[in-house]
Amino acid sequence: MTTNQNRRDGDANPEEALPPSPSQQLLRERLKAYENMYGSLDDHYSRGTGSSQFAPLSDLRTLESDFRRLGVSDSNPRQQPLRDQRRSNQFPLNGGDRGINEYFNPSYFQSQTEQEQINLERMWFKKDNLVNGYDAYKSSNYGSYGRGNSGMSVRSPYFDHCEVSFSQSNNHNSGNQSPWSYSHGYVPRTHDLFNMNNSRAKDNTMSRAKNRVDSVELQNLIAEGSRDTIDKIFDELISHVCELMTDPFGHHVFQKLMEKCTNEQITRVLEIVIQQPNQFVRICGDLHGTRAIQDLIRCLSSEEQISHFMVTICHAALLLSKSTNANDVIMFCFSHFSPSQTNGLLQMIVQNCYQVAIDHYGSCLLQQCIGKSRQEIREPLIREIIANSMNLCVDRYGNYVVQYVLELENFQVAAALSRYLSGNYVQLSCDKYGSHAVQKCLESRQFNSRMIINELLTDIDSLLVNPFGNYVIQTAWVVSQSDMRSELLYHINRNHPLLRCNRYGRKILEKLNLWT
Repeated sequence: MTTNQNRRDGDANPEEALPPSPSQQLLRERLKAYENMYGSLDDHYSRGTGSSQFAPLSDLRTLESDFRRLGVSDSNPRQQPLRDQRRSNQFPLNGGDRGINEYFNPSYFQSQTEQEQINLERMWFKKDNLVNGYDAYKSSNYGSYGRGNSGMSVRSPYFDHCEVSFSQSNNHNSGNQSPWSYSHGYVPRTHDLFNMNNSRAKDNTMSRAKNRVDSVELQNLIAEGSRDTIDKIFDELISHVCELMTDPFGHHVFQKLMEKCTNEQITRVLEIVIQQPNQFVRICGDLHGTRAIQDLIRCLSSEEQISHFMVTICHAALLLSKSTNANDVIMFCFSHFSPSQTNGLLQMIVQNCYQVAIDHYGSCLLQQCIGKSRQEIREPLIREIIANSMNLCVDRYGNYVVQYVLELENFQVAAALSRYLSGNYVQLSCDKYGSHAVQKCLESRQFNSRMIINELLTDIDSLLVNPFGNYVIQTAWVVSQSDMRSELLYHINRNHPLLRCNRYGRKILEKLNLWT
């Protein structure tokens, strides 16, 4: 019992020690390899701290006690919790990746000789310490201590008081020999972003622009950087500008970059964006791309730039009008450019007014153009809508455009529309969508409701039992004057027995409280 207690405490006499196990022998050889390459750890720590954590290294039992947390001194290895991968060096052994804080099965030591293990340790030791040095640098807020191979916080031989020498003798900037190279897991920061080769810098800048955190840093660099820095960023992103414009985070970088670009650089971006019409339509229809296009429009200053952009958008106007996001681009053009600059775009929409109006998003575009645009834009659109009013009234989306025109409460517009619809109110009242337009005409103060009701009375018997016409009759009852209401009541009473037996006729009797 006493012997076991002493063994657990690491105080057993050397004379009573058992023959070293393979794992203990490996530890001994590892320490020898460390001392051969970097000198005695006792000397290193005595210089830095005045005392050594590992002295005396020759005492195997003391060594076993210091490293007992690794669990390698027991014949049955124990599983220990894994450490953070950022602070745990990993190196391949026996064809697979094993972390240094992981414990090896006994069968592993039986499969290779001790000399092979020592050779592998020596081969990976240098890279191991280089990564340790970077980890120690990253953790400078907690002192200049990285994670050593024992899993304890030990002082890295590459760092002293968190300071690194970048003198030419260190040769840190010469090719792949630098401990900060990509091969050692270093991710370059803003200040040394442009010291890499061109292709690697381009890929890295683009990936940073598409990253949530790094894109903010890149925006700050653009906002505060010099002209040379902005030019370098521009050259690295210009080939990926279309991808950048549609990225959730990259389009913010694009916006910031456009604010700092010269006129020549803006022209280069414009040429790439409008080079392929299909790609231009895709960007305009994207949730983030539509904002990026508007940012680009704000930066267009010369007549040549605006002309080239408007030619492209005119050719794609019909496609853009049928997209909820691309609609914003068209509306922004009307509000940002002068009437002379947008005249071609307006003519294109007017010529295709019916095709635009019968589309879900196109009908919304027309309503926005009529309600928010200047008179020069609104009037030609209204004329074209009135000219196609009959076909639009019976369309599921086009009828909303007609109703919107009626809501303008313009007497001249109402009079022109009435001339196109006159003689067709009964036909429209029997249509699912046209009935809504007739009801809107009855409710409009600019329309002559008496004239419309007189036209409806010519075929009231069929309208009373029609699935859609019965709603028109109900509206006519509400808006009619006393003399016209008496006329409606006469026809309802005349058809009372039929209405009681009809599903839609009963709706009229219940609505007008004429059931009895």
